[in-house]
Amino acid sequence: MKPWIFGLTLILATNAAISSDYVFRNDERPTYNNIITVEQLQADEHASRIVLIDVRLAEDFSADPILIPGAVYRDPEDIEQWADELPVDAKIVVYCVKGKWVSQKVASYLHDQGMDVQSLEGGIEAWKQTQD
Repeated sequence: MKPWIFGLTLILATNAAISSDYVFRNDERPTYNNIITVEQLQADEHASRIVLIDVRLAEDFSADPILIPGAVYRDPEDIEQWADELPVDAKIVVYCVKGKWVSQKVASYLHDQGMDVQSLEGGIEAWKQTQD
């Protein structure tokens, strides 16, 4: 192997290792057990201080763009860009469609960043059931 090819290969491999971004859609499906039910969320006397984040996948949000009142939408695949904007001293509740892998993965990531976070059990579908 010519020395310059080896050097280029080494540089490319090093850059790939350094610049690897967080990949949301992969086979990793962590279970995050710090959950809150819709009833608990609605009964929380401090609910006005909760940061409520809809983290449905973009295609799920586009298909049904209704938010739980007070929530903001953030694309889970861009979590590295928006996680730094969250107040570290706030209680954060995240939800997806059914409260499964998407919100649990986001909650797990935010927890690893040192945040107080809960995943809404049953997601927006559970919230919709209380709206009848």
